[in-house]
Amino acid sequence: MLSYAASLGVFGADPKVITVPNPDTVSPGFLGFAVMFLLAVATILLIRSMVAHLRKVRYLPEPEEQQNRNSRAT
Repeated sequence: MLSYAASLGVFGADPKVITVPNPDTVSPGFLGFAVMFLLAVATILLIRSMVAHLRKVRYLPEPEEQQNRNSRAT
């Protein structure tokens, strides 16, 4: 791994100079839009899948209630 001093020599950076980009020209761009769009689509598909699986679930009574019904029937 390069040391701090060696990396400054290679990259020619002065550690005391800090440049801040202009906030008016910096934007997430197309890649940021694409990532957010794909995350939104994935979230919608997962929610739809979850709702479909929850509709298939049968809510069975508690095991104690089933045993009480069986003992009453005999």
